[in-house]
Amino acid sequence: MDLEALKQLPPWARELGSALLVVSAVFMLTWVYTGNWPPMVVIESGSMEHDDNPLYPEPGFTHIGAIDTGDLVLVKSAERSDIVTYLTGKQQGYERYGDYGDVIIYYKNGLRGVCSAGASLDETECNRQDGEWTPATPVIHRAMAWVEVRDNGSYYLPEVDMEFANGKLVLAEIGLPPGAPLTGLTQSGYITKGDSVGNRHPDQLTHRDLLGQSVQPVQPGDIVGMARGELPWFGLIKLKLTQPENYAAAPEECRQMLLISLVTVIIGPFVIQRGWEQWGPRRK
Repeated sequence: MDLEALKQLPPWARELGSALLVVSAVFMLTWVYTGNWPPMVVIESGSMEHDDNPLYPEPGFTHIGAIDTGDLVLVKSAERSDIVTYLTGKQQGYERYGDYGDVIIYYKNGLRGVCSAGASLDETECNRQDGEWTPATPVIHRAMAWVEVRDNGSYYLPEVDMEFANGKLVLAEIGLPPGAPLTGLTQSGYITKGDSVGNRHPDQLTHRDLLGQSVQPVQPGDIVGMARGELPWFGLIKLKLTQPENYAAAPEECRQMLLISLVTVIIGPFVIQRGWEQWGPRRK
């Protein structure tokens, strides 16, 4: 379509086309930056929220800075050398989303899903055998520490140079007080934990995968990426349509900010245009 043909299109068609081009460009740029597709995820639960948590300042009205239900978060591909744990971040003064260390997105025990025709089948093979594939939802939690599981059954935390020879990992700083030790680890990896008041202990102590197995330390191959940046509130649109119970559980302030943002995005251009039409020519 040449330039003259474009000029013949109705104004609404040209504006719609321009909007689609901008959205496409944004997605391409975020894909280049993150190295992942899709380049962002919608936060579906409140496990990283800081509300009513004595460990964190109470979020402001906009809730910008923490990860809340309904936020869109960029997921940047990462190697082990890129990820800073809570323990290392505390030593270096490195913070992300209101606390020390990086927030990572991972699959529990590396499971992307399970098949009704056999737990060991991947999605492609499951479809071939007419099985029902149940996808796993990745977890977005903070990397608290790296634990090395040694052949003699002991655990070692290199960030703080601590060894636990009795097969019990105890460190209250990462949610493992003496009364709730972490045991039964079979592989080295990251200890992960949500920020919310409902996540007092690491995932490896309290969570299960789709097969009902305890979550082991997160290995680099299980990681989708690390969280980088956020587009607050707009993921609530998806939750409103597909997960109304999660939408209802989102902070009230976030739902109000979504409404304010939508009104601004929709009405703002018309207000600006009308103002220009009324006041712009008078300046000539």
